[in-house]
Amino acid sequence: MKKEDFKTYLFFKRGKIRKKVLDNLDKPKTATEIAKELGLHRSSVSRVLIELEKLGFVKCLNPQDKNFRHYVKK
Repeated sequence: MKKEDFKTYLFFKRGKIRKKVLDNLDKPKTATEIAKELGLHRSSVSRVLIELEKLGFVKCLNPQDKNFRHYVKK
């Protein structure tokens, strides 16, 4: 296993919500939509989405909008 693959594996292994959120992005969705579908707190999902975006796993389609940001898998 490559070092980068192993780092990615550990990233998702350490954060149980991360994989669920990423897998749930089958179409553009907001943090609220994902939270409702997964039964999680919106703030937790928002934090995970920001983290996933910084690492390049997801992309925000409307970053200028402070509310109702839509995310999609890269």
